[in-house]
Amino acid sequence: MTLRPAAVLLTVLAVLAVQPVPARALPTAAPPSRAAAPGVTVEPGSAAAGTTARIRGSSWTPGATVQVQVCGAEAVHGSADCDTERGVTAMVAPAGTFEAGLTVGAPPAACPCVVRVGTLPGAPGTPAAVTAPFTVEGHPVERVRPDVAPVRADVVGLEVVGGGERGELFGGRPERTLVLRVRNAGAEPIENAPLVVGWGSGDTPDSPLDAPKTGTLRPGQTATYRIPVVLPPAAFGQFVVGGRYAGSVPFETTFTTYPWGLLGVNALAALLLLFGIRLTLGRLARARRRRRLRPAASPAPPPPAARPAGTVELTDVLGYLDSVAPSPSGAYVLDRDELIGYLERRTGGAADAVDAEALERFLALPKEEAR
Repeated sequence: MTLRPAAVLLTVLAVLAVQPVPARALPTAAPPSRAAAPGVTVEPGSAAAGTTARIRGSSWTPGATVQVQVCGAEAVHGSADCDTERGVTAMVAPAGTFEAGLTVGAPPAACPCVVRVGTLPGAPGTPAAVTAPFTVEGHPVERVRPDVAPVRADVVGLEVVGGGERGELFGGRPERTLVLRVRNAGAEPIENAPLVVGWGSGDTPDSPLDAPKTGTLRPGQTATYRIPVVLPPAAFGQFVVGGRYAGSVPFETTFTTYPWGLLGVNALAALLLLFGIRLTLGRLARARRRRRLRPAASPAPPPPAARPAGTVELTDVLGYLDSVAPSPSGAYVLDRDELIGYLERRTGGAADAVDAEALERFLALPKEEAR
């Protein structure tokens, strides 16, 4: 059988149609490279409030503006944990780096603290926020509570008023009033924030005081709280009173009290005691000086013997004789009975007190011997 040329051609084409055609190898695209995540370093890693830290960043979007802040509670609540007042901004260089100097402040939340860097809204590139561990020396450290967000509040007034009552001056209980004024600096109302207040005689207000309920504080609103402060009787010296508002806003001040009246009475009593002691010592000193200056005294003469009852002094007798019995011979010439009568009259009628015999012998003596 002879095949026609047309049929042969169709048969060849059909065979070619069913044969697999080798595929041409296509070049494969390389997987896109993953961009490095933004990074932050802080030098030094620990600093006190008021000092400066150097913040450096890498792999950030060129041309973006970043904000740098010190935050407490690991910044789990965002900017509510951060010290926005001292925050700084920096422009990212074309190489994706930036550098900024940051003055360290006390964040509103307790540590553990971090340095938080985030791009500002509207900046080119994908929004990012990165934190680096940081220690604020002297700042309190507490457990992080993600479910409790700190409030934005400022203490705009703090003073202790009152005192000077009469009872206090003489040892009564000193009474003062702490006047606290707080302003809501945030964008949300503050509802029934806890207010903890205490007083102390040292550096720590560890004796609790009764504080009022705080109620609702709207954004921008300022509230005034008055807390009575009553100290023990006769308290004197310097005292501290302070506490925390909403758990994250500290406040503290000092005042003094002195019971001047009681101190004055005690001082007067002490002066009088010293004056009395001085007078007593002066008298003793003068007595000692007199004893030293006094010469050795001769024995005092014995007191005159008591005159017996019914006796007559000899001088009386001699005087009487000279007046009534003058005699040129020098002897007394006097009637015996007359002299005895005189003596009886002188002795009050005590005749038995006259020794007649002794009297006669006396009268017989010359005047010179009788005397």
